[in-house]
Amino acid sequence: MADPVYINAAESQSRHPLLVGREILHGFATSRYTAYRLALKDIKGAYAKTSLGLLWDIADPLMFGAIFYFLVAAGILHPGDMAIPYALFVTYGMLLYLTFTEALLSALRLFRSSRNLLAHVKIAPEALILSVFFRVLFNSSFRILVMLGLTLFMVGSTESGTAGLLMDFSLFLLLYPLLILSGMAIGILLAPFNAIYSDVDRITSLIIVPLRFATPVFFNITSAKVLLINPVAVFIVNLRDVATHQGFYYPGVLLFWIGVFTVIFCIGTFLFHLAVPVLSERA
Repeated sequence: MADPVYINAAESQSRHPLLVGREILHGFATSRYTAYRLALKDIKGAYAKTSLGLLWDIADPLMFGAIFYFLVAAGILHPGDMAIPYALFVTYGMLLYLTFTEALLSALRLFRSSRNLLAHVKIAPEALILSVFFRVLFNSSFRILVMLGLTLFMVGSTESGTAGLLMDFSLFLLLYPLLILSGMAIGILLAPFNAIYSDVDRITSLIIVPLRFATPVFFNITSAKVLLINPVAVFIVNLRDVATHQGFYYPGVLLFWIGVFTVIFCIGTFLFHLAVPVLSERA
């Protein structure tokens, strides 16, 4: 019996989406430890030249709350009647928006930051994606501690009580990764294009700054139309309201955007999986 003949053809894997999908799922399942080591390496590198690194991570978000707390207490800012103290409102807005933009930019620059690694080591693209998630989640832990402390300090004495706030904050923690994954979804989708054209990074960074003022970071937004076209506002409003015992705000719009970002994440991961082997050859 003749030996089988194998033919190597320059056929794109995109013609077999189910096969690629199985490879992606396998990559996520088998590369968790690799992703953990990559994230740990980046975290250690960030703290290599400072002995107070963890303290600075807590002091940075704490400073946000302290500044606005004293501005309102001194009568410099007059935000009007709000369901929660204005200092707490701004602190949540700033830190949640910072989490979203960090996840977006980290994923967007993923290939450029991993160029040297990909040039010497064959690694699953999914490990790079997971490493970003782990890294942002680690950085977010300090923001979450500050938000919890300020919430208990400013709202804990109200009729909702500490026990009720802690239950709501537990739900907030369950929803928090959705904010990270939403930012990563956009970044992963754009990452292959950013590896070729640096203009993508510049345009994205340029959009992020004014978008903050179209998002309820410094002031409240109650318009359903704005929330429908600005997904960042939807996540910030709902996460902040849940954490401070205010309930969900337009939950249907939130579910809609969760579905949209799920689709974007799947498409972005598919493109990233196909692009990494090609782009790594040019590294």
